[in-house]
Amino acid sequence: MDRLLEERIARNDATFRQANERISAAAETYRVDMPVPFICECADPKCSEIVRLTLEEYEEIRADSRHFFHIDGHRDADGTAGVVVAERDSYVIVEKTGHAGEIAQALDERNPHEGLERSAADD
Repeated sequence: MDRLLEERIARNDATFRQANERISAAAETYRVDMPVPFICECADPKCSEIVRLTLEEYEEIRADSRHFFHIDGHRDADGTAGVVVAERDSYVIVEKTGHAGEIAQALDERNPHEGLERSAADD
């Protein structure tokens, strides 16, 4: 897979993850104790599907910077940039691999990092 395409996929997923981080923070602030509506974190920038997760389920996924959740069937937008590592009732957990995984990990706001040393656009 082309490095620029892998980078685009990882950045799209990270954008959805950033929105979900704000949803999670709000749910924690209000001590929500029921499944919360999160946005599918697939690579399709037009996707607006909702996945209902408990905060514990969300945190389990977020424990790995390369893991994202997708509505079942949406992982196809990733091409070969990710592999399904777990299947749940209403979603799958996809691990970004290769360059997409590196980008996803570097863009994770929960992990302190220096930023991306080089992006595919620099190649």
